[in-house]
Amino acid sequence: MAKPVVFVIGASGNIGSATVQALSAKYSDKVEIRAGVRNPDKADKLKAIAGVTVVKAEMGEEVELPKTLKGVDALLIVTPGIEHQAPISIKTAEVAKAAGVKFIAVAGGATGPSVGAPMAEIAETVSNLGVPYTILQLPMFVENYWAFKDTIVGQSSIFSPVDPTKPFATVVVEDAGKAAAAILADPQKHAGKSYMIISESHTYNDVAAAFSEVLGKEVKYVRVPYEATKKTMTDKGVPEWLVPLLMQAYQLIDSGSPIMNPANTGDFTAITGEQPSTL
Repeated sequence: MAKPVVFVIGASGNIGSATVQALSAKYSDKVEIRAGVRNPDKADKLKAIAGVTVVKAEMGEEVELPKTLKGVDALLIVTPGIEHQAPISIKTAEVAKAAGVKFIAVAGGATGPSVGAPMAEIAETVSNLGVPYTILQLPMFVENYWAFKDTIVGQSSIFSPVDPTKPFATVVVEDAGKAAAAILADPQKHAGKSYMIISESHTYNDVAAAFSEVLGKEVKYVRVPYEATKKTMTDKGVPEWLVPLLMQAYQLIDSGSPIMNPANTGDFTAITGEQPSTL
């Protein structure tokens, strides 16, 4: 009997790659794994993962993508980190429905013109397609802290405008991939559900303390003005559309908004049976 076909589109990104790795590690005996990327010639790391077939698949494309998705049982759409992520993600879901895909999962975080708005639009549309679905909402990535590398090395400091005592939710990329893989491997169990995949909530004081402990030296947190942060981002070439979004996210943390620090309902453990990662 043929194994169900699971397909990850956007597989070359962090979340997509982590999902493919988790599928290979835990579910390759149960499902056929396909990784969709825009340029298979640049996907050597994915090709090296056991049991994975890498195929060309461009999100939102309406000529070749329907053919590529024929026969797919479960699809994960990893929303791209671009300004207009909602239209391309929605179009991909619509193409998947037309191709006969039996289950659609969407994983994404807070990018776009307003924090949370694109995922809300995507979730609303996908939930009304008439195809079984699951939504995976993702908070800030722990891996983003590597952006502090240079100032930690050179100045033993982390610079940010955020109040270092205010908590915010985070997710480790590997945890997000494990959750997505578990859902793709057993879609019926998760159909119609929306999850928030949280590894843990912590503060920037916690982050500085963690770096201090691991590096064996004091790493200080230095709070800087918002305008100075904005100028630094612009000078470093952060996309123009992304700068105000990041400023908004920081301000939401400072205000204690549940948008940036939602309650952790234990979705990761409920889905995977594992404990999430910590700092």
